[in-house]
Amino acid sequence: MPTIISKKASNWVDRGEQANKNLRRVLAHLFDRFDEEAEPWLEELAFTILGMVAADATEVHIAGYLRSVAREKQVFPQGDFRARDAAVALWHIAKCALVRDFAERVLNGEIPSNEPTPDSFSHWIASRLLTADELGRFEQEGRSDDERR
Repeated sequence: MPTIISKKASNWVDRGEQANKNLRRVLAHLFDRFDEEAEPWLEELAFTILGMVAADATEVHIAGYLRSVAREKQVFPQGDFRARDAAVALWHIAKCALVRDFAERVLNGEIPSNEPTPDSFSHWIASRLLTADELGRFEQEGRSDDERR
């Protein structure tokens, strides 16, 4: 089976490693939380951020989330907090892993090819919203329009 992952690669993305470890590392530095008891909290934040990126959140959304976490937990000194900078790094870590994982799924044939439909959007939506009689009139009007051109 084809793959883009190599266990001998020099970086975590190409080795196929999960993003959470790297997300946790950035979060630990951001919030200055390196103790063992912070690991579950950092893992929860990393999981949330990965989910946000998978759902198309931007680094601005991630920065807002980090600020809300910081306010809620009061885990940062006021002047040193760089949510936007951290959010850019976190977003890129998550996106790299998500894109790599999607590419692997495509290579393995798990994602069907994107075949365009021969149906126009207007006909597709009409066929789902109109009754059979209404659809027949809609299609007849379309043929009349085509004949005039």
